[in-house]
Amino acid sequence: MNDINLYKYLLDNSNLYTLETIAFNMAITTVLAMFMFFIYRITFSGVLYSLSFNVSLVIIAMITSMVIMVIGNNLGISLGMVGALSIVRFRSAIKEPRDLTFLFWAIAIGLASGSGAFLIAGVSSLFIGVMMLVFRRVVYKSNCYLLVIKGSQIDTKEVEKSLAEYGIKNKLRLHNVGHNSTEVTFEVTIKDQKKHSIVEYFKTVQGIEEVNLVSFNGEVTG
Repeated sequence: MNDINLYKYLLDNSNLYTLETIAFNMAITTVLAMFMFFIYRITFSGVLYSLSFNVSLVIIAMITSMVIMVIGNNLGISLGMVGALSIVRFRSAIKEPRDLTFLFWAIAIGLASGSGAFLIAGVSSLFIGVMMLVFRRVVYKSNCYLLVIKGSQIDTKEVEKSLAEYGIKNKLRLHNVGHNSTEVTFEVTIKDQKKHSIVEYFKTVQGIEEVNLVSFNGEVTG
């Protein structure tokens, strides 16, 4: 499609999207994307919560909606858009399959809202959100933390044994031996009701001077 044909296409289809229509489409997209934003935040149980990634999901949904409105039913513009996107190189690797799921959800929200399929977008997002909450409640009952223990005398085998007795899955991530102190860091999967009890227990162990339970969103319990 040359410039003249593109100009005619835009003139002929200028009445398809009025200012009110565009604003309404983007508003619905934003509402659904924010719903997805809070679902991601509430159900997150991975290694490191990224606010920037969560915000990016909202923006991706809005951009996708805008792209769908630009393409409309025109094959030429759609092929041109595919060609333009093919030169973009995405360097950020998505390590969690769950994050990839939310990425597709964001794109689906933009596709449905941009094309005017608001009922599909709303009902489907509601079902997906409910399922994520159910899985968070049933499957992901425990949360991942970093258990940081500092002291003059720390036996990692005894720490692992104590964690096992509490029924806590653990994995040694860091063992740092200094001149007068030792620091060990364990990745633990622990239920919320056991957080304070395990911290208080290790504080009573001889040779341990400091115990911190660090959640992966930056919260510290010590």
